[in-house]
Parts: sequence; C-alpha cells; structure tokens
Amino acid sequence: MILDTISQWKHNQGQYGDAVRRALAFVANVNIAEMPSMLEIDGKRMYVMKQSPATGTFEEKLAESHAQHADIHVVAEGEKRQGFAPASENNRVVEDRLEENDYALYSHVENETRILLRPGDFSVYWPGEVHRPNCHPEGSVHLVKLVVKIHRDLF
Repeated sequence: MILDTISQWKHNQGQYGDAVRRALAFVANVNIAEMPSMLEIDGKRMYVMKQSPATGTFEEKLAESHAQHADIHVVAEGEKRQGFAPASENNRVVEDRLEENDYALYSHVENETRILLRPGDFSVYWPGEVHRPNCHPEGSVHLVKLVVKIHRDLF
C-alpha cells in the first residue's frame, strides 16, 4: 500500500515501478472536469475510471481485494476514509468473484488501518491487499474520485 499526493508524486517516483509512474503521470495531467467515465491508458491492461460513488460508514461498506489488478484511488473532490489490511486467513469473505470479475468482498477484516484522503491524495493497493473504499463517518457525502486499474502483467 502506498499513500501519497499528486503534488508530490514526482518527488517520490523512485519508490514506484514504471506502471505506477505512467498511471500517475496520466492522472496528474488529465482534466477531470472534462474526462469521460473511463479512459484507456494502456488498453485493457491499464485504464482510469471517473466515479462519484455512494459513500457510507465503515460499518456499511464492505472491504475488497483483487487478484489481477492494482488499484490507484485518487480523490478529486470531497474526502473519504479508507481501510486497508494485509491478506489474512481470518478475513471473512462474503463474496468471491476473483475468477470472474477480479474482486472478493469481505465482511470482517483483521488488523484494518483507516486513513483519510482529501483532494489530491492517492492510495495504491497491490493485488491481494484488502481495502475498504468510499467510507465517511457522516455516511453519504459528495465524492469524486479516479480509480486506475493496472493489470499485474505490467509490474
């Protein structure tokens, strides 16, 4: 897991692999207001989605993980909390769609850490890392974010 800001990513880019650097360079230069809901960066292997998801409390939101893709979550407007945790046998899977749709959902996550993301902040979750996106203690709030999906073949 990586937590950083778009304004500092170039300063810290030595910590990231080529695929993450390419994704962040794209996101740093995209006009979010005029961006469509999805743009390909490298075909189906790397693409970015613009989303305005429904937020909810940590208790209302399920955690998720992916096997084939890393996620980069970039907050454009509003703020959100996210949880993250390492894989664990004690994490309770309630829906396993890894084979068909590359996601699993969890009702319980062990050793979950919570973080706050504001406009310009981003987090990177590698395949297998559990994360609980789109949370806010007040429940439903305004949020616009970008999610970059990077296929593991690009690492």
